[in-house]
Amino acid sequence: MEGKENSTFRSMHRIFEILEVLSKNQEGLPMMKIMDELDKPAKSSVYTLLQQMVKKRYVTYLENEKKYKVGPSLIKLSAVIISEHTIQKHARPTMEKLSQLTGEDTYLGVLEGDRLFYIDKVEGTESVRLNIPVGATRFIHSSCIGKLMLAYLDPSEQRKTIEQAGLPAVSPYTITNFDTFLKELKRIRQEEVSITNEESLEGIIGIAAPIKNNRHEVVAGICISAPVSRVTPRKDYLVKLVKETATEISEQIGFENRMAVSK
Repeated sequence: MEGKENSTFRSMHRIFEILEVLSKNQEGLPMMKIMDELDKPAKSSVYTLLQQMVKKRYVTYLENEKKYKVGPSLIKLSAVIISEHTIQKHARPTMEKLSQLTGEDTYLGVLEGDRLFYIDKVEGTESVRLNIPVGATRFIHSSCIGKLMLAYLDPSEQRKTIEQAGLPAVSPYTITNFDTFLKELKRIRQEEVSITNEESLEGIIGIAAPIKNNRHEVVAGICISAPVSRVTPRKDYLVKLVKETATEISEQIGFENRMAVSK
């Protein structure tokens, strides 16, 4: 009995070791590289654990590249942890205020791999009832927070993420041309606001702004989503409110506006 318990403990310990290795190598690793990182344990035991994690979707196997990488179940779990322990708790009251001021649905999202994850949501008084729940994943290239997060990535990481995720047409207005999309990302970074003009859902406009930490890194995005008819007449006002809300949340998690300080 004691031997079985020891074996179970060793397996659990090894699972965590594998996940730690993969979390540091987000592009994925072949099994032999994983074993090298683990001081070359028995190949059969590592293979068995990897297959179990693939089955539970904590690990994804890339058939063409013969690599293993962090899977969607683990990413969703991390999104829940983030929402419970970090940004979400700071952002929630400010999100509620933004929703009250605009009447529109407000979302908080983070980038995980090549997908956008919503970690919180506040429905507005004029909610369009899109039924997008917390924990839902979205294409990065057609969502306003997704485009925003991409815009702030290192250029090489940006290109790799786009190539991995692709630019499929989600609606008739989705940007699917690579060069056009890169120009859009450049504009977003310059203006510090991301707007989707029916690129994800016809008739819906999204407006997002970046949330930055104390190292001036973009760690999340906040957005409102509303029908074209309600956004068009007050677009400038809504952009201003979303950007102010993002700055307020950023300051709550340690961001210091250098421009404001210098003045």
